[in-house]
Amino acid sequence: MRRFLVLTFFLLMFAGVVTVSAKTVQERRAERLLRLHAAASSQSSDTSSSTVAPLSSSSALRADPHPGMGAATSSVGVPAVDRKDIRFKIPILVYHHIRPYGGWAKSSWSTRLSVSPKNFDKQMQWIVDHDYTTINLDTYVKIRNGEIPGPVKPVVITFDDGNLNSFTEGLPVLEKHRLTATWYIIPQRFGARDFISKDQVKELAAKGMDIQSHTLNHLLLTRLPQNELDWELREGKRVLEELVGKPVLHLAYPATTHNAFVRQRTVAAGYATATLMDPRIASEKDDLIILPRIMMEDGTRLEKWLP
Repeated sequence: MRRFLVLTFFLLMFAGVVTVSAKTVQERRAERLLRLHAAASSQSSDTSSSTVAPLSSSSALRADPHPGMGAATSSVGVPAVDRKDIRFKIPILVYHHIRPYGGWAKSSWSTRLSVSPKNFDKQMQWIVDHDYTTINLDTYVKIRNGEIPGPVKPVVITFDDGNLNSFTEGLPVLEKHRLTATWYIIPQRFGARDFISKDQVKELAAKGMDIQSHTLNHLLLTRLPQNELDWELREGKRVLEELVGKPVLHLAYPATTHNAFVRQRTVAAGYATATLMDPRIASEKDDLIILPRIMMEDGTRLEKWLP
């Protein structure tokens, strides 16, 4: 009986040690995360008035600070949180037209693809008020790969098609709030009515905006033979690189159309990411060549999408 009691005592002691040890590990992990988040919040607050330097594209995705434009809240240099401890989530928003309602049918694409200048201003103000930092896709890839910690609350803003109103109405609002965005441009539409010109693309780039490819002609890529598909991908990229003097590594699929072959040719053409319209927040599970973006409409409530 005595031996049984002694054995029981030691078993209970061992169980207690294991429990304490496990609890200590959990507590240490929680404390580490709290310290990291506290430091991140402190640095975000300390640098709230500083300028964020957008990163330019390169084959190695090297940082290329630009002094012109920055995000409303800079979180550059915040400590990295171990990727095992958090889920990777960065929302990517997509706009098409910044224009007043034109009397179109409410269910039409003309209506769905349009955000009024007033509501666009409100949406950008919401982003600023909730301490989000705008990043470009080079930065997105670096964060995703664990190369940099990135800001505490990142968001990517994109514009498709190069519509003129995104320049005349959208750019001033972004400058007002000190936010940056990515423009997916269609080179063959330069000079066409209601589309951005070459000089305006250069101006966007000079102001710290990110210029990327929406292919050469905005054709449905899944319907093209390989030679035409490769031309659309490579030539659209080449023209924009020559225009802005920087590598173009990111693509938006025209009309969101893609398949396995299109994705394979996209990678072969030298793109690091490709995006489509899919109302989800991009996470660590998403293929970089099929990144989802949330289509912004006039009545979109950002609190529904931004964590």
